[in-house]
Amino acid sequence: MENNQAQAQNSQAKVMPKLKFSEKLGQGIGSMSVNLIFNVVSTYLLFFYTNVYGLKPADTATMFLLVRIIDAVASPIYGTWVDKRTTKFGKYRGYLLYLSLPYAILSVLCFYSVDTTYVMKLIYAYTTYVGLSLLNTFLSPLGAMPAAMTRDNDEIAQLNAYSMFCSNVGGMCISFGVPFLVTGFSGAYTGQASQKGWFMTMGIFAIVGLVGLLFAFSRIHEHYHMTAEATETVSFKDIFVQMKVNKPFSIFLVYLILAFIFMTIVNSAGSYYVTYNMQRPDLLKYFNLLASIPSFILVPLFPWFKRRLGRKGLMLGFSGVLMVGLLILYFGNVHNVALVMTGKLLASVGMIVTTGYMWAFETEIVNYGEWKTGKRENAIISSVCSFAVALGLALGGVVPGYFLKFIGFDAALKTQAAGTLHGILTMQSLLPIIFIVISMILFSFYSITDSSMDKMSREIDERNAKAAK
Repeated sequence: MENNQAQAQNSQAKVMPKLKFSEKLGQGIGSMSVNLIFNVVSTYLLFFYTNVYGLKPADTATMFLLVRIIDAVASPIYGTWVDKRTTKFGKYRGYLLYLSLPYAILSVLCFYSVDTTYVMKLIYAYTTYVGLSLLNTFLSPLGAMPAAMTRDNDEIAQLNAYSMFCSNVGGMCISFGVPFLVTGFSGAYTGQASQKGWFMTMGIFAIVGLVGLLFAFSRIHEHYHMTAEATETVSFKDIFVQMKVNKPFSIFLVYLILAFIFMTIVNSAGSYYVTYNMQRPDLLKYFNLLASIPSFILVPLFPWFKRRLGRKGLMLGFSGVLMVGLLILYFGNVHNVALVMTGKLLASVGMIVTTGYMWAFETEIVNYGEWKTGKRENAIISSVCSFAVALGLALGGVVPGYFLKFIGFDAALKTQAAGTLHGILTMQSLLPIIFIVISMILFSFYSITDSSMDKMSREIDERNAKAAK
């Protein structure tokens, strides 16, 4: 029995090339570069629009919803289009080259404050934000890349670790760097006086993101694709076929929606919580820094966590840690800086592991889909995941905007009413916990394991070998 398993593993190793360090680093830098730009947007754009640019919270929330609806519609259509075509540089890799410059430019324009009427300011915000969000969707082939690079369990875990480590380096730069640079450039973090600072800061992040995407393009290589025959049969209806036969895919999609809802609410609420509840805007860069620093210890431990706890144990256990941290923020003394930072640290540990490791499941799901249907539809699956992310971001962006209006938030007031402060506290803690609990219940039904992954990969290789004869 052991001999048979060893032979199967040896056979599998022959057909699964080990990825070079440069490829793994390229994938990590690419993920970091996209996140470097878009995490600034998802974390700070609501605050920028309401406190710097001068939009009403409800108008901003409506814009976030409409933009995400556009993204959600575009994602699956675009994914089907990508899987039916191959660029000059590969099926997915070429989009890193084609889209990197416009992506960087539009990100800067989103943080430019035009001096005009309110209606024109709103039109400008819609135009730039829709454009950036669509380009972020069009860069979704980067998410499909790991499944085109390998099917090996260990390599998948390493790719995810590289992506998470690099992304969290970017996250640390965002958490600490944005408040630091904005204040440094303009002498203020909020209000019209800070407009120049926001524009200059986003310009720096955009340049770094552009260079990173071009580096990723130069290092990444694709090893696994559909055959030409299978590519010709790809159609939009394959999305529904995958969702029907690929149960882990359906579970993962809903989980992604919930994860991006609670992640966006927590990230968006932080600036208001520190500025108004703690009344310590000077601590915002340190508060946000705690969202990234633990990643340097945690991300290398992802494979160990998975081996010790299993997929479900890892996701459910660290979701519990996340909730404990948020509850400390809710029940603790908001002026006790040490206690607040402890709560934030625990919440960050839970958030980093759960929302970081979840991306390893996308490659597993591509394998499962190929095993079931015979088609390795990386971009279709990745684009539908992008749809789920867009929907989660939409709901996660809408909730804080409308909630701020509901609790009577007024950006013109330096000190908010007691009811408004309690509302901000609720938005920071209790609202995301609702979605975390639902996500935990859902993930308990996820069925893919290491042994099932190995079995699927062997059977796919055997099937492909027979077809090639």
